[in-house]
Amino acid sequence: MSINLFSPPKEIQDELDAFRGFLDYTIPAKKLDKNVLICTWNIRMFGDITMKWQSEENDSPKRDAHALLCIVEIIKRFDIVAVQEVRGNFKGLRETMHLLGSDWSFLMTDVTAGSKGNNERLAFIFDTRKVKLSGLACEIVIPDEVLEKNKEIHTDALKRQFARTPYGVSFKAGKSTFVLLTLHVLFGSKSQDRVGEIQAIADWILDWSKEMASWNHSLLTLGDFNLMRKGDPTFDAFISTGLFIPDDLQQQDRTVFKKTNTFYDQVAWFENNINLKYVQGGIVDFRDHVLKDRNYTISQLSFRLSDHFPLWTEFITQ
Repeated sequence: MSINLFSPPKEIQDELDAFRGFLDYTIPAKKLDKNVLICTWNIRMFGDITMKWQSEENDSPKRDAHALLCIVEIIKRFDIVAVQEVRGNFKGLRETMHLLGSDWSFLMTDVTAGSKGNNERLAFIFDTRKVKLSGLACEIVIPDEVLEKNKEIHTDALKRQFARTPYGVSFKAGKSTFVLLTLHVLFGSKSQDRVGEIQAIADWILDWSKEMASWNHSLLTLGDFNLMRKGDPTFDAFISTGLFIPDDLQQQDRTVFKKTNTFYDQVAWFENNINLKYVQGGIVDFRDHVLKDRNYTISQLSFRLSDHFPLWTEFITQ
């Protein structure tokens, strides 16, 4: 069956119109040369799409065209979105870019090989009317000598490469140039399993942030770090080198399941090494505003939209 994503049925269009009103209230307006809206979103298994307005019980994947339109409505509210869990089959991303139009662009990694890579990519989607690429795109690997040294020190030190290679891209908004580094930390069987990767990225970006600051460039890290809340070894490792998390993000729920001990997704930076002025941040709790006539459980909704909320921040540019 062929459908036109630009012409949804009236009942879907009506829901999208109401959803836009909610987003108008929830997310600040985009202002050219005045602010930059940066979001991180782990979109659950963001791969193939069932090209029907409503997927059926036997369809795979469960994410359908209606759900994709809801995802696009969220993405278009931001200037840059770091997306985790883009799959090897990235039809969902291709259709997203088609819907966003020619003013939007994206960069993504190749799939990280191996079972721990989980057939995932990392991507940045950005509005070229507000932000431009400023030259740098890179993946972060740990030098062999560092990994060898780590084998001789405490058990939490990273002794292998990152399961999913962190991805850094530099952007320019207004007169401000900044690097965004995104990653998806391997979950493991317990929180202690994540400490090595989290500590390694905290150490790495401290040194890199100092280098960027010498050029008057900022460095922010954002993504799914699979952190638990303050006091857990994962959180302590994340902030151990001075990474700053704004107060208004500290109490925000990260997942649709609203587990109070999870603090998975983050946007963080070093306060002394940033040329952007933080204004505010929050989440997009889409649960009561999309696919409302489907009577889905939260788990079912998570396979259509995501199990994570988008986490956003607003900055003033120079």
